[in-house]
Amino acid sequence: MKLYTFKILLLFIFGVQISMAQALTDQEEAAIINVQKDIVGKLTGHVPIKGKKKLASRATPSERRITADYLSNYIKGIGLKPQKNNYNVQDKKGNTYNGNNIYTEIPATNGSDEYVVLTAHYDTAKGSPGAVHNATGVALALYVAEELTKLQERKVNFIVVFFDQQETNMIGCRMFVQKLKEDKYNVSSMHRADYVGWDNDEDRAIELLSSNISLESAYRLESGVPVFKRRVSTPESKIFSKLGYETITITAELMNGDNSPYVRQAEDKYTTVNFRYLASTSYIVYKVMKSFANKVY
Repeated sequence: MKLYTFKILLLFIFGVQISMAQALTDQEEAAIINVQKDIVGKLTGHVPIKGKKKLASRATPSERRITADYLSNYIKGIGLKPQKNNYNVQDKKGNTYNGNNIYTEIPATNGSDEYVVLTAHYDTAKGSPGAVHNATGVALALYVAEELTKLQERKVNFIVVFFDQQETNMIGCRMFVQKLKEDKYNVSSMHRADYVGWDNDEDRAIELLSSNISLESAYRLESGVPVFKRRVSTPESKIFSKLGYETITITAELMNGDNSPYVRQAEDKYTTVNFRYLASTSYIVYKVMKSFANKVY
């Protein structure tokens, strides 16, 4: 009887997922793609990011500063206030790390003190243009940030943050999470986007690594595409969870091998990005963020 009830519940959830999920129209998808092609193009050196300057990667201090400035200006351009979380720290071995996390806050309209955090890292491995990993995550977060500003009502606050030096022992992530704790932000959940530009089988599937069933369910209900759950943890998730944050990671279909083979390589270029998949995944994440703004979940 218990097994029968469980199967009925699964069928109900699946039916609700299909009925609630709204697909992108061709016009909406084209608009998102147009914006995100420009972002990814500039971040990967496909087109100049400033004047005639093209980025080879986002790994050196100078390249990361240029990227940080670009992100700050973009945030300002969509009507938000860019902020910098600067850090200068040493590890136990005496290695020094300097960097800048770029973030912005999108305030609640009802005076709430609750925060939902959306993150993506902006740096790359040395010599890699970092298109799928992780210019796509940055483009997703920028799109969602702009769409959230258009909501008439937001019952929670949002922070959209771009981590520096993720490829260097996740220093940027560690420093920003520490800042959230020290400044006593009331964070209800953190959402991380990475590897969201590859879809070889064109099924638009996403993969989730979630710290609780509630966050996972929110994405399943809003997706309308195949959703897989990863069975392993990530270092970033461990950092978030260790300090008490509920967290979820949104990626491509890694567990089934549907991910870019060029990650952290020179071939991780703009031309390898599946922009329709990026637009689809961006829209899913926006719908989830909108549901939190409306306090649906």
